[in-house]
Amino acid sequence: MRVAIVTGAAGGIGRASAVALAAAGDTVVCADLDPEGAARTAGEVDGMATPLDVTDAAAVRALVGHVIDRFGRLDVYANVAGAVTSRGPVADLGEEDFRRSLDLNLTSLVFGCQAAAAVMKAGAAIVNVGSGTVDAAVGDLAAYSIAKAGVLQLTRSLARELGAAGIRVNAVSPGYILTGMTEEHFRGRDGEIDPQRRAEILRTQAEGVPLGRAGLAAEVGSVVAFLASDAASYVTGQVIRVNGGSVMPL
Repeated sequence: MRVAIVTGAAGGIGRASAVALAAAGDTVVCADLDPEGAARTAGEVDGMATPLDVTDAAAVRALVGHVIDRFGRLDVYANVAGAVTSRGPVADLGEEDFRRSLDLNLTSLVFGCQAAAAVMKAGAAIVNVGSGTVDAAVGDLAAYSIAKAGVLQLTRSLARELGAAGIRVNAVSPGYILTGMTEEHFRGRDGEIDPQRRAEILRTQAEGVPLGRAGLAAEVGSVVAFLASDAASYVTGQVIRVNGGSVMPL
């Protein structure tokens, strides 16, 4: 029995990753700042739910310690939690806003990797979730994009450091994926989903995607599960872009 921790498991890519890992036979610990959301996902996958502030290093270490005490092992750590916390160009980026974005979207992943690597054994895997914004400068997502770029370098550095111990570290870089976070783009001034706005945004997004559509959270979750599995036993230090072909770097 493999044991996996998934952060940001209450919804979106985190939930989809938990579902995919459970389908592969893993026991999944669903961690999220939203305890009710984590509990819903845990109910779906017959896993364990726990509240977690990923920006709190002590809390992350405590969770990993609890998992070891309860299950005796940790095989997968999926660093999924993250969000756009501020918008605007670099010139207008306030210090507090920048630090908040770094804390949630980069520093928290460092905490997770440190805690997981300290207890993992050969054959274990860490999967970090980055963002398609690292491949293109998105006008109002400077802080988010900078933090997510750091996630890719974190992944490469750790893959080199942990390879001798048999621990693999990879990243998934999603393109435009339909989640609760992207759903906010479709809301009108009244806070409700505007079907016309939704259709227009999705049409615009699809224009630059060879597959001609936005992605689904489950399509990212399945790649997270692959990278965590023995099927990817010779894959480490890699960034897998789940983006419908919107970016194809050499």
